[in-house]
Amino acid sequence: MSQTYVSTVVKGSFGYMDPEYYRRGQLTKKSNVYSFGVVLCEILCARPPTSRSTEKNKVSLATWAQECYRNESLYNIIYPFLKGKISSECLKKITKVAMSYLHDDGIERPSLDAVVWGLQFALQLQASAEEEPLKPNASGGFEEDMDEFKNIRNGR
Repeated sequence: MSQTYVSTVVKGSFGYMDPEYYRRGQLTKKSNVYSFGVVLCEILCARPPTSRSTEKNKVSLATWAQECYRNESLYNIIYPFLKGKISSECLKKITKVAMSYLHDDGIERPSLDAVVWGLQFALQLQASAEEEPLKPNASGGFEEDMDEFKNIRNGR
């Protein structure tokens, strides 16, 4: 006789785990977006996804980065090596994109397609910065940036 066992225990690596998955026990496509946002933060800050502030308390890189972003101090925690290697506009875009991936509510996170577009746009900003100085986007909106990227990509 075969028995089937279904685990309802939430499992995952602390620091990468989608807060919605932790609360509800359901993975979605947006769960991967959250985890990728954590990976981007690791790259930008050269820090692990969690650190211990005390023996019993783990501090999440995602939570810390979001707090710094809200306080407009995220640039201060960016790995210093990157500051000289990546254009400031590209770095701003990557941090903005990474923060959009880390929304606690999955519905607020971009789709996987938008993840690709956002990173391609950041790459285009870097390529443009290497060719000529960039003019900052006056609107500052993610959707407007996506439209701008599509225009650049299509040669308009």
